[in-house]
Amino acid sequence: MDEINPLKNNKTVYIIIPVHNRKEITVSCLAQLKKNGDLDQYAVVVVDDASTDGTSEAIRTLFPEVIILEGDGNLWWTGAIKKGMEYAYHQGADYFIWLNDDCLVKADAVNKLVGFCKQESKAIVGCQGYEVNENEQIAFGGYIKENSLIQLMKSALVKPQDCRTYPQEPYDVLNGNFVCLPRQVVDIVGFPNPKIAPHYFGDFIFTAQAKNRGMRLLVKDIDGVHNTSNERSPTYPKRWLFMEGKPWRPLRLVFSKESILSLKVNFTYFRLLYRYPKGLAAFFVYYIFRIFIPIVIISVLRFFPFSFRSKFSAFKSKIKNTT
Repeated sequence: MDEINPLKNNKTVYIIIPVHNRKEITVSCLAQLKKNGDLDQYAVVVVDDASTDGTSEAIRTLFPEVIILEGDGNLWWTGAIKKGMEYAYHQGADYFIWLNDDCLVKADAVNKLVGFCKQESKAIVGCQGYEVNENEQIAFGGYIKENSLIQLMKSALVKPQDCRTYPQEPYDVLNGNFVCLPRQVVDIVGFPNPKIAPHYFGDFIFTAQAKNRGMRLLVKDIDGVHNTSNERSPTYPKRWLFMEGKPWRPLRLVFSKESILSLKVNFTYFRLLYRYPKGLAAFFVYYIFRIFIPIVIISVLRFFPFSFRSKFSAFKSKIKNTT
């Protein structure tokens, strides 16, 4: 049953953290928020999607001030964010903070992000974050769509635009790692819809919907915001050629809405980003050349022995490093 802390009801900024079976990462995130004073200043809601590693128990012991909402194991990222936003909205939240538990935010980062959002009119404000051990490598932030169909064969979006260079750039989508949204976004767009994109692209699709309905997407650079984990899920493995399962498993993920390869989710994303008719052309060019054809090739290669795949992978890396 969802736990409600009545002491939080007078707070109007709600930090929403979706979690699942990453107890150590989640505890580290909350420990940093506690050190910052954020647990006292803001309402913090952890949406635990049926973790089996003792995540909720650890939170109750170490951070009793944190509100815990329980999932059934089928929320994924978008469903967890929706559940947290619905709870916060009905508690009277004026602002929602999306925060992934592998995002480390140092002192005053939340204060600054909320302050930026309060200064802007009809805007969602994201934050530019960096890899934890590489302070100049952007890990997340805002993206601008690629308008050349030829360039789409290489990438659907350029790398995150450096907001230190383009501070007022009108972005097309935002990463959901660390974002501040005003209450009015619910009145304009509604809540994120997990039926459209349960996990991957959930943040992109929601922010694209918001922009299409007149909201601005901005990104701020705040000191001390880092990505601390590069974990991947079974629906987005690090090495497709060596993932567990039958040879055709990568190709089957094309038809799974929880996968980054999802044909349906990618189609929705491109439709929102580019609209018709260009959205259809953009989807076809990008998805066929960047996703479908490579996944078919990978699935075929997975029928070969591990030793052959290892040699092929090494050869591919060598070619990539020399070009």
